[in-house]
Amino acid sequence: MEQPRQSIKLNNDQDENALLDAALNALAKAMKALNFYPPEHPQREECLSAAFGQLVNLVRDDELILLWSRDGCTVADRAALKSTSTTAKALAREMLTRKLQRLIILPQLSLPDLKAFLAIVSADAAAIYDGGGIEAEMLRSGITTIGANEVDLSLLKGLQPEEPESREEEADLLTGSAEQEPAEQAEQAEEGEEEEPLDVRFSQLGMDILLGMLKAEKKEAQFLQVAREVIDAAEELKRQGAFETLPPAIEVLLDVQAEEQRPAAQREFIRYALEQISGGAMTAYLLERIEERSAENEAMLDRLCAVIGHSLAYPLIQRLCVAESLHARKAIAIALTRSGVAALPALIPMLKDERWYVVRNMVTILGEIGSVEAVSALQLVVRHPEPKVRKEIIKALLKINSQGAAQTIISLLDDEDEEVVWQAIYSLGTIRSRAAVRPLLEILTVPDAFLKELALKKNALAAIGRIGDRQATATLLDIIGRRGWLAPGRWQELKIATAAALGQLGDETAIPLLKKLARRNTPLGSACGDAADNLERLAK
Repeated sequence: MEQPRQSIKLNNDQDENALLDAALNALAKAMKALNFYPPEHPQREECLSAAFGQLVNLVRDDELILLWSRDGCTVADRAALKSTSTTAKALAREMLTRKLQRLIILPQLSLPDLKAFLAIVSADAAAIYDGGGIEAEMLRSGITTIGANEVDLSLLKGLQPEEPESREEEADLLTGSAEQEPAEQAEQAEEGEEEEPLDVRFSQLGMDILLGMLKAEKKEAQFLQVAREVIDAAEELKRQGAFETLPPAIEVLLDVQAEEQRPAAQREFIRYALEQISGGAMTAYLLERIEERSAENEAMLDRLCAVIGHSLAYPLIQRLCVAESLHARKAIAIALTRSGVAALPALIPMLKDERWYVVRNMVTILGEIGSVEAVSALQLVVRHPEPKVRKEIIKALLKINSQGAAQTIISLLDDEDEEVVWQAIYSLGTIRSRAAVRPLLEILTVPDAFLKELALKKNALAAIGRIGDRQATATLLDIIGRRGWLAPGRWQELKIATAAALGQLGDETAIPLLKKLARRNTPLGSACGDAADNLERLAK
């Protein structure tokens, strides 16, 4: 938080040189803090605030001009005010290396401007040269209360937002439209023009330069500093509402983050930078692009979700719950799936939602993610009152395919909803769960003289055949040997399905009976012959 402005007049007994030394020491400490501490560390802000306070004490009614030389630092127009301390000389070397001879500080000095300036001079000197020099870097950062070298002070003061009209004057100065009539300016203000397009283009140019520096930088400290400046540049573009300029920058950052040769600390900081850039007002813009799922941004957005999925998961879920179109819901679901296990902390609590369709959507996404970590959460809602949710849970567990998943699916074989049971049977056959053979055989052997549950029994037989466990042989041979007097047509259909399942088990002990039944000129005989032939092929 910016400190309140204080107008301080020095008493005769105050030592101005001591104030200068204190200000230079605070500046040097703040520069070190920017490079040493991470952005969220409180020590950074404390050092910056201390430097700001010391400079405020030193600045009088007019600007403060610090002159740097090999001997240290002198204040222009106040020749007696100078510092040749070790800190002053070291700080002077840093400034001169970056071709900064005169540092001009206006009475309206702001803490954000000081922070931006220190971030610039803390960067590698070569990077500053590549960026066009210290003046260009400061201009790109939007600094208006600090100037460098031979800057026109009247221009610098003219950029100060002292009055509401000064914003318009600044736009006029930058766009060359200072000759507009006041009536025309007022008309533009009424139409809601806040900033000229050049401002955005200029900010975007600064971002492009920073991204180029970031990709080329290998040194740890300089890399982290440039990355922080990229975050600041993105915040400025977001402030201007130029959200459409940031997806290309995000793509570059994703490329840098994916470089395996980079140290883990650099890649982790880029992930942090992506979180910061994607936050705030940018989140709504990204959510809209995710819903559109256009070919232009599809790959970039999928990669972004994979890298910072835990940050985007919560807003994505909120958006999914209110999305009206099927296309939007599918697009958001894909984005959550791309987020992977990072999205689980946001997805799993939603399984308790009172809206069954929301729960079903969460279950579907958990299944697509396919993490074993989600099994225990799915087990807690496996008896959800809505059959559509229970059916979706089975599909999700099928995709996860863990030992716990199989046991949970088996528990649903006695579900009261027929479609849920059918889905469970199919899934158990697909994952070839040997633990499911006995429960499936129980479905076959439930007394049903008229075979009213023929379709269900045939599904169980198909699953048993896919599992291919020989422990089912005896029961299947018993079924195929029954007469079935009460519903002969249905019984024949069941026996044909039983013969097909026997042919998949690989148990040669079934061959004699199958060949005996194959001598009959009936559909069952034909099925038994095919099953016997298949068993003989498997035995070879």
